[in-house]
Amino acid sequence: MAPALSAAVALAAYRRGALSPSGSAGAVLVGAAVFGAGGRRGSALLLLFFGSSSALSRLSGADKKPRRSLVQVLANGGVPAALALLQHVWPSRHAASAYAGALAAANSDTWATEIGALSGTPARLITTRRPVERGTSGAITPLGTLASVAGALAIGAASAAIERRPDAIWRVAVGGIAGSLADSLLGATLQATYTCTVCSRRTEDRRHAHGDAPPALILTGGLPWMTNDTVNLCASLVGAAGGALLAGSRR
Repeated sequence: MAPALSAAVALAAYRRGALSPSGSAGAVLVGAAVFGAGGRRGSALLLLFFGSSSALSRLSGADKKPRRSLVQVLANGGVPAALALLQHVWPSRHAASAYAGALAAANSDTWATEIGALSGTPARLITTRRPVERGTSGAITPLGTLASVAGALAIGAASAAIERRPDAIWRVAVGGIAGSLADSLLGATLQATYTCTVCSRRTEDRRHAHGDAPPALILTGGLPWMTNDTVNLCASLVGAAGGALLAGSRR
């Protein structure tokens, strides 16, 4: 049942242009792990994340965005999938809260990105407040920041409703917001940025190309291994850690 459900969800995302073939395979793996081991709560939270993210992507112009690859899917969903399996083998409130915190971080970041793209306010780097091009890693807007909080609260509220514990909303939301904040800070400071030798444009994408052959890219900032996918993975880990730590204070 779990593999079939995850395959159906992945196929729907592929047909909408959200996933590449490899990304679809990754979505099947993540979905099978969560639907099979995460129970009703874990499955509902994953579907909320997937559904809201897909809807917002279409609102902000998903047809103009590249399909998500296997690495991108695992960077966002790998931690929740691993935690769902952990919770199944070793049930604990810490694992459950960590799972929700990781998803809240991913949802918070996605809502900030998609809704923030609709903001009429210039984007500014989170560290220096310097105006930057919209879509730059580490850039924030007031609308995107509000969306980030709302995205984390959405997962927190759903988790609280399913658990029937009102305090869960704050535990999960704080972890998610912390993860999204970590994403912005890492994106502004340590994420690798390059300058194209052909067009002199700044880019974070190593696949940046002109025609058939990719031009030479010169590293001009950050660490070469700190890609956007690495940043997303770190954000999920921070969200999970925040959720787990706050779960320890629950009575």
